[in-house]
Amino acid sequence: MSDSNNISSTLPPAGWYPDPHGGSAQRYWDGAQWAAADATPASIAAADTVRRLPKLKWWHWTLIVIGVLVVVSIIIGGINGGRDSARSAAGTTPSGAASAAPTKEAVEEVKTVVVPDMVGSTVAEARGMLDAVGLSLTASDAGDDWVVTAQQPGAGSHPAEGLELSITSEAPKPVYTLEQENALGAARSYLDLTGFSRQGLIDQLSSEYGSGFPIDVATWAADAVGADWNAEAVESAQSYLDMTSFSRQGLYDQLTSQYGGQFTPDEANQALTAVGY
Repeated sequence: MSDSNNISSTLPPAGWYPDPHGGSAQRYWDGAQWAAADATPASIAAADTVRRLPKLKWWHWTLIVIGVLVVVSIIIGGINGGRDSARSAAGTTPSGAASAAPTKEAVEEVKTVVVPDMVGSTVAEARGMLDAVGLSLTASDAGDDWVVTAQQPGAGSHPAEGLELSITSEAPKPVYTLEQENALGAARSYLDLTGFSRQGLIDQLSSEYGSGFPIDVATWAADAVGADWNAEAVESAQSYLDMTSFSRQGLYDQLTSQYGGQFTPDEANQALTAVGY
């Protein structure tokens, strides 16, 4: 043991020396042995560094790996935080979807117009309401005194572009005197009983043996009752045939006679055709 120690203490220190095998080149002595003939100062320094590194145990490596993972997660979190901040500053959503730029049509305000409530007013009044808001009522066959019963669209605000306005109207209800109302009621009652011609109904309404209305009131009632005189002639012809037998000419004479039905020739002929003559 003492001999070995003495030998080690007599060896030269590590360094570069002339190659022991001869030649002009130098060779590195590490204190115990010669380095390879082709070794360079750089490779020797690297080998020396590796040799000097301490050997680590398994738990040393575990701590190193954990530390590296923590550092990497911190770096990634910082990068993502920077991206989120950039998205917030740019006004984008977290998913990165770009907001669609508003179109020109969406920016422009939709022009509207307020349609007035015209139901219950006359057609003339409705036109005045529409003129006041820049609208017009066209293609209406109703009289100015007709009453608006419905409108399309309804009252309220509507887009002005493409607006189509229409109304439904009806003739105003007539205002009758008491005598006219009674004459019209009597005319309806007579027509419900049997067939009458226009002249026959006027005579019945104005006769002193009938209703006794003035001739002008009786005439007005006969025209206002809305009777179908052709249908009345057919009803009258059938009544005559139900009472007795008539030839075609005899029935014609009965329908047109001033003492009979007082129907016009056209009304009588249509009635004859209707009953089979």
